Amino acid sequence: MNILVAFAALSLLILVHELGHFAVARKAGIKVLEFSIFMGPRIFSWGKGETKYSIRAIPIGGFVKMEGEEESSSDERAFNNKPAGTRALVVAAGAVMNILIAIVIVTVLSLFIGYSTTTVAYLDENSALKEAGITVGDKIVYYDGKRVFHPGDLSMFLYFSNGETVEIAYKREGVKGLQRTTVTPRVTDYMIGITVDTSGGIASNKVESVLEGYPAETAGILPGDIIVRADDIEIKSRNDLAEYLNKTKEKPVDITVERNGETITFHDVVPVPKETYPDLGVQFEYKKGSVFGAFGSAISYSISTIRSVIYSLVWLITGKVSFSDVSGPVGIVSTIGEVVEMGRGISEKLIYLLQITAFLSLNFGVMNLIPFPALDGGKLFLILVEKIRRKPIDPEKEAWISMVGFVLLMVLMIATLFNDIPRLIR
Repeated sequence: MNILVAFAALSLLILVHELGHFAVARKAGIKVLEFSIFMGPRIFSWGKGETKYSIRAIPIGGFVKMEGEEESSSDERAFNNKPAGTRALVVAAGAVMNILIAIVIVTVLSLFIGYSTTTVAYLDENSALKEAGITVGDKIVYYDGKRVFHPGDLSMFLYFSNGETVEIAYKREGVKGLQRTTVTPRVTDYMIGITVDTSGGIASNKVESVLEGYPAETAGILPGDIIVRADDIEIKSRNDLAEYLNKTKEKPVDITVERNGETITFHDVVPVPKETYPDLGVQFEYKKGSVFGAFGSAISYSISTIRSVIYSLVWLITGKVSFSDVSGPVGIVSTIGEVVEMGRGISEKLIYLLQITAFLSLNFGVMNLIPFPALDGGKLFLILVEKIRRKPIDPEKEAWISMVGFVLLMVLMIATLFNDIPRLIR
């Protein structure tokens, strides 16, 4: 069922994209011959007049076929007879539509369930930001010279961090101008080898599983135990335990748990260090606001996501990330299904579905603007070349370039199956 929902969400993104092209083409007076969802052989079609609407067999992509787009035409309403600026607007409209619909979705979600800001709400006891002098209420503005639009930006900036020291700029209420400090992300955590229950929406102090070979297993801690103290420190959540262990490091700790109504203390449990994803030890403000606040949050989130897509492409080209990390349509549908599955009720599933749909819509919009043949960005590039050389490109040659690009895209889609299918099997 979740896979069907995922497929419907992906189809919606394609429909929105093609509607962008269609609406602007019609507004510009261009003759539209066909509006198609998906590619390949036509399954069925309908419509009277000059435009035929169809659904095709291969559930990838879609297209709007316009008079004079792939061949020369003397029709004054043909695509090739319109000014370059008009054609560029028609080509860019699909990606713009994806971005706009994502902003609308995120605005609605932010209005009803709230949104994250870049204002510090909580700092771990051993937080790297706390050590740098940042306090609750400060607003992070720049990290290593890069603007922070959304808390997720910090995760992206830290992705390749090895714990090196960087500069952070922040605003503090009541203090004029930006404040600056340096911070060294924490790259080592101390742990006893447990996972905790998160069914209540927070990382609790109830043990969900015990990792084999770690101190918790050696001590005798079991799934279902509720950790209530570490030495004399009261533990109410995983954060409480993590903060204390990172403070005491490899010093032996007495762990007290509640098990079936009894209190049991395990003495001299020695935490072990583990290299982790670089961490700043911070939680950011989450709030509900006005329509303007929700809209502003959606804009910030969209800018953040678009930038992350661009960064990811650069990392892929430069070899910082592997092609094995790339997902195709199969992986995307699977991911949507997994995200929806996380919801515990219909309303929560809907929220997760809308969140991942907005995220993918932004990705889809940006990726389509890449200057690659068969993509909208490739067509925009050819229009730019036309403006520079002051001579139109032959529509047949442009169609040939698009065909080559389409074949390359199909090869890429097939290649991603070798990434997606093993993930599905696992």
